[in-house]
Amino acid sequence: MSGRDIDEVDVLVAGAGLAGLTTAAVAAGGASPPPEVMVVDTRSVGGRARTDRRGDFLFNQGPRALYRGGLGRAVLGRLGLTPHGGPPPLSSSYAWHDGRVERLPDNGSRLATSSLLGVRSRARLGLLLSRLGRIDARALGDRSTQDWIDSLELRPDAQGLVTMLTRVATYTPDLSVLSADAGVRQLQLALVDGVDYLDGGWQQLVDGLADVAERRGVEVRTGARVTSLAPAPAGDRWLVGLGDGREVTASSVVLALGSPAATAAVLGRDPGWELGADATAACLDLGLARVPARPVLFGLERPLYLSTHAPAARLAPPGRSVVHAMRYGARTAEGDAAELWELATAAGIEQADVITDRFLRRMVVAHSLPRPGVGLDGRPAVAVAGFEGVFVAGDWVGPAGLLADASLASAETAGQLAARHAPRRGRHPGRDPVVPAS
Repeated sequence: MSGRDIDEVDVLVAGAGLAGLTTAAVAAGGASPPPEVMVVDTRSVGGRARTDRRGDFLFNQGPRALYRGGLGRAVLGRLGLTPHGGPPPLSSSYAWHDGRVERLPDNGSRLATSSLLGVRSRARLGLLLSRLGRIDARALGDRSTQDWIDSLELRPDAQGLVTMLTRVATYTPDLSVLSADAGVRQLQLALVDGVDYLDGGWQQLVDGLADVAERRGVEVRTGARVTSLAPAPAGDRWLVGLGDGREVTASSVVLALGSPAATAAVLGRDPGWELGADATAACLDLGLARVPARPVLFGLERPLYLSTHAPAARLAPPGRSVVHAMRYGARTAEGDAAELWELATAAGIEQADVITDRFLRRMVVAHSLPRPGVGLDGRPAVAVAGFEGVFVAGDWVGPAGLLADASLASAETAGQLAARHAPRRGRHPGRDPVVPAS
């Protein structure tokens, strides 16, 4: 090695978003003695899960909801975290259809009574919804979500409603690029278990995970980024280069960098992953003086969504509200912004109601959607082939979950594997290997 000072840790985690913080907390929670864990990120912790304050209002990075029955909530529970918030105001939900606004029932089981449907469509859709929870979604990875919807042989009005609900559950405008095992499972989670908006925004999760990591002795180092990865000259360790010129060696390295492209760049060669399309969105975040007349509004023909996140969750002062509007599939900033303001107007929002607003022209909602034909099982594995002791975590990794559920589930696995692999020979010779957290 060179004469430069090189830090040594047992587990290094690159990235301090939800996946990175979860990985670090899990890895550091093994049997005594625990591994020494460091998290490195260019920014403050949180990544896409951070919540911003605009005056008296709290804005997530676009609309975010935590699935009650999802894998992510279970992972958080095993770390001792119990998310708190409230459900969306579905008792006041509407569909925007052919320029008209029509009322929707307040839950999936009564959706078939909607005036948007003919009599025969109501019966067919009611049957589908009654059996939705019993469908084995895991067996559907060989087809697309759109193929599955087509196979239901619903009339056009009923098919339009199922498509709308599936877009909302998956954040995906083109259901032909999403495998049905992922799409159907998300639809089940949305209609059977429901979601919560979180008090204080998703910063609640960031702060909770950071607190668990800190209590378990994790060192968080911001202001630097991981730029390179190579075998260390001595022993079965990795030499990790940071953008500020410093270096760290680690027995285990977890790359939780957000995107597959950023991850592959650090690996230094093509890992051979077969990746699906990213899901993108344009978002309009609004802090309002009052709750809108139509708190929840879904586009039926167009991939549009609007929901009032406060007062369902504590994100605004009493009597005021936070509304998020989204177009699934970002196009041009000018066109998307105009369409979202049109949606807000249809929800009963007037310019005089708007205290503060923010437009996010293009967000990556989820990286590399599970592809039809291979499904969730075809996503990159947590353990990187050809890189012993190197692992990845994120919303595009592992055979389980979508969106934040995938990030948290893959992070838990990565933390367990990283702790198991790290023998801690460099700084603590003679210490026993870590038993991964259960």
